[in-house]
Formats: sequence, C-alpha cells, structure tokens
Amino acid sequence: MDNEVTNETPVPAPAPTADACDRLTAARKYACEQYEKLRAVAAEQMDSVRNYTEQARRQVNEGWDVTCDKAKELHKAGEAYVKENPTGTVLGALGVGILIGMLLGGSRR
Repeated sequence: MDNEVTNETPVPAPAPTADACDRLTAARKYACEQYEKLRAVAAEQMDSVRNYTEQARRQVNEGWDVTCDKAKELHKAGEAYVKENPTGTVLGALGVGILIGMLLGGSRR
C-alpha cells in the first residue's frame, strides 16, 4: 500500500491575510533598522580601531627613530674612546676573552 501512487492534486497554500502582510512588513522594517544600527556601531568601532592603530604606529616609529639616534651616538662615542685608548681597549677585550674562555673551558672538565 505504501507504493501506491495517488492522483490527488496538491492543496494550494492559503493566501496571506492583510494582517500577515502587515506583520511581515513590520518585521522587515525592524530588521532593516537593526541592520543599520549594527552597521553604524561597526563603523564607529572600525574608526576607533583605525585611530588606535595609527597612533600606535606613530609611537613605534618615534621610538624607533629615538633608538636609532641613540645607537648612532653610542657608536660614535665608542669609536672615539677606542681611538683615544687603543691599548686599554685591546687589553680589556683580551681580558674579557680570556674570562669567557675560562668559563667555557671549565665547564668541559
């Protein structure tokens, strides 16, 4: 009996009533309003994030510039010191090298 083919015509869906159409229109309007509110809030948040990242980028760049300037100054001061005190610099470097060699060599024994 389950395999039996029926020749019944499908029953059409009832026509929407005016009340149902009004509710559907109101629901669409509400959804559009909520979408616009959400879109506005998202745009504000995006602007806030964009401003924050721009400020952070500026701060990082300023910090990098300051660090580069100080490194250049230290490099020049180091070069000047080595030119003024070549013997002391070489002996100091030799002493540090011997100390490091003793520390590393002592750990092998």
